[in-house]
Amino acid sequence: MTRQDAIKTGLGDFSREKFNALVNIRAGALEGLREALKLHGYAEVTTSSLVNIAGSCENPNASFTLNYYGNEAHLSQSAQLQLEALVMRLKRGVFTVNNSFREEDYVDPEAKGRRLSEFTLVEPERPYDDCLGPQSALERIIEEQEGVIKHAMQKVVRQCYADVGLLGGNADYLERLIAAKFARITYDDALKLLNSGSGNHAFGDDMGMREERTILQAFDDIPTFVTYHPASIKFFNMKRTPDGKCAYSVDLLMPKLGETSGGAVREENGKLIKKYLVESRIGRYLSEKGQDPAIPFTEYLNLFEQEEPLLRGGYGIGFERFVGFLLGSNDILETVAYRTLHPQA
Repeated sequence: MTRQDAIKTGLGDFSREKFNALVNIRAGALEGLREALKLHGYAEVTTSSLVNIAGSCENPNASFTLNYYGNEAHLSQSAQLQLEALVMRLKRGVFTVNNSFREEDYVDPEAKGRRLSEFTLVEPERPYDDCLGPQSALERIIEEQEGVIKHAMQKVVRQCYADVGLLGGNADYLERLIAAKFARITYDDALKLLNSGSGNHAFGDDMGMREERTILQAFDDIPTFVTYHPASIKFFNMKRTPDGKCAYSVDLLMPKLGETSGGAVREENGKLIKKYLVESRIGRYLSEKGQDPAIPFTEYLNLFEQEEPLLRGGYGIGFERFVGFLLGSNDILETVAYRTLHPQA
């Protein structure tokens, strides 16, 4: 690259033309997601990135801890609980586009960089008519996710066709997927699929990149929804099936970075939520530290005493993984618009 063609950074030299193409694709994809969510009746809100441990709802062991005027605070992993509060109090759909933080090295043993320590998370949350029931609510969550994702894909194809090709993606492939129906499989059937070969997976096992790729290959690399995961491996406030074994949950697997979006129906019963909290991974984490698990969640648990029970649900789209899908890339760093830090630098 000549001086005019290259952008020099502490993490290497980058093509100015490709850098510009990536900015175009990210802008088009994010604009498409926002458009689609607004068409579905959501209002965009901003939420806090400085939270207590309750904001580390995905994994307390991967929470960035910092000093907040002499008290312990954390960088948010998800705005879900904040969005739920707005949904329960206002009875309307809201979404946020926020940075999410997880203290995980993005060097993945099964893929060339699948994770980021800081990434963009698009999170919608909304109420549902109680007459629907959780199964119908989950169906609507799945259908909406597919529509929102496809709207953003269409936006990128129309606005950034040449940019996608320049960065190694295939816009014609994206157009074919827009016209196709995304695949579906239950967690139980996914286990059968994985174990039909040399796999040895049991109920309650989480799925890594290798398993996700096997599922995607079985569906000819069409984005695939995996539903009804074991409740034991999901967030504690997900609505459970009548037998208590599974959650009304869904993960969307997309080539090549795997799980890109995850969603669920939320439990309406505050007493059950508190019980599930105490038994959950974050509950055990806090108990082992000698803390009452309910205290950091006081604001959230109070909602269920102050508001009427409300069937609700939502999902989160990992934006950089979605961009990786658009580019046909399994290197998460190829999706980031600007880079200044490397964990091992």
